[in-house]
Amino acid sequence: MTFFKKEALSRLQTDIEEKKHTILLVDDEPSNLKVLIGMLSPFYDLETASDGKEALEMIEKDDDPARFHLIISDQRMPRMNGVTFLEKTISIIPQTKRIILTGYSDLDAVIGSINVAKVCHFLLKPVVEEELIEVVKSVLEDYEAEILEGQQEETEIVGQHPSVLELVDRVRRLADSDAPVLVRGETGTGKELVARALHRYGDRSARPLVTVHCGALPETLFESELFGHKRGAFTDARGDRLGRVAQAHGGTLFIDEVGEIPLASQAKLLRFFQFGEFQRLGSDQVEKVDVRIVAATHRDLAKMVEEGTFRQDLYYRLNVLEVTIPALRDRSTDIPMLVDHFLRKEWKGAFAPRLSPQTLMILQRYDFPGNVRELQHMVERACVLVRGTLIGPDLLPSEVLAAVGAEPKEPPKEAEQQFHFEELTNEVLKEVREEARRIAGERVERAFLEQLLSVYKGNVKDISERVGMNEKYLHRLLSKHGMRR
Repeated sequence: MTFFKKEALSRLQTDIEEKKHTILLVDDEPSNLKVLIGMLSPFYDLETASDGKEALEMIEKDDDPARFHLIISDQRMPRMNGVTFLEKTISIIPQTKRIILTGYSDLDAVIGSINVAKVCHFLLKPVVEEELIEVVKSVLEDYEAEILEGQQEETEIVGQHPSVLELVDRVRRLADSDAPVLVRGETGTGKELVARALHRYGDRSARPLVTVHCGALPETLFESELFGHKRGAFTDARGDRLGRVAQAHGGTLFIDEVGEIPLASQAKLLRFFQFGEFQRLGSDQVEKVDVRIVAATHRDLAKMVEEGTFRQDLYYRLNVLEVTIPALRDRSTDIPMLVDHFLRKEWKGAFAPRLSPQTLMILQRYDFPGNVRELQHMVERACVLVRGTLIGPDLLPSEVLAAVGAEPKEPPKEAEQQFHFEELTNEVLKEVREEARRIAGERVERAFLEQLLSVYKGNVKDISERVGMNEKYLHRLLSKHGMRR
């Protein structure tokens, strides 16, 4: 058995200590469980089961089965083997990672575990300590990355600050409700992103999301824009027009900057909110629609009610459910992640330049009155002006430097640029190595398929039944490698 050197163990412990994960170990041999526990217990929370059936019952009865971030299971066990057990966990905890251990390298187990049980890694017994720990660490890093990526794709809200994670959780919980939602936040915090997330992950996602920007509408056009008009309703009404409310039927109506609605127009909006009814300008006909209302504002509506500039009854109608977006200055630890997100977006997937440590320090000291939108514009500006691979303080707006008391600096020196170029080169090499591994994996996959076709004389149905691979998926694999049957 190979053991880690003291320094390597220390380094690994440092990497893991702030990210405690729970692993479920499943093996019918107590001696094997003891060995696995000895290898992994310094780094992770562990729970054990003596076979697949016991482990499945544990997961089914657990109040929060998603707390198992990884399952490591033996293949050959009584009552229920590893592949069968892992396959049954997919519907319960789909995001959990799965590793299978076996002392048998039979083709059925290999292909079955990868294609049926969604196993991400396969280890032969006896397990080598160094290999196991490195594989587990890598798999759990992938788990964290996938969870974070999933959250960001779902909401387009980038960040790991507790206030952002709480925001994402609240958006998910409110998404299926039909009750009005009032989104509060300063200018530039991302109120429209939240509205889009509420719509996309609610029951109305297949229907339209229609936006009304109240701040950009003149008072004279507000009613026509919202409810529509009939031909001849006013001088320029040369034809019938469907309003935003009717366009949103069945979906979501997002009313941005609701605090800007003129007081005279608020009464008609209230009736629509109460009964879902409205009349187009120039029409006596009452129309009815089914929409979910999401409104947003940067204003203090309660204060506006006190001042008499916003109707109290409309405020109560709107403020059924509330979402508050934190200002960027209150989550400055998210600035590096946001900058990286905007750089990659602006650079269209190519290797983006990076901020110098000085530049990042200045940004984290700045208050950002314009919030995330202001940061995004700064990044876009820097991407236009940068002449190299490193963004220095000289590319920041002068008002930002003045606000934090920083002096404009010269562009990064050649040596600093060279250092960053070498760092960038290492990234390129890493991607090349990953591509090489992918190509190698495809060659192994092709070799497997060739062997199967040879053994089963090209009969795809026989192959599917024998190795437990979905027949449609098998056809796709054969097509991918130009081996269509």
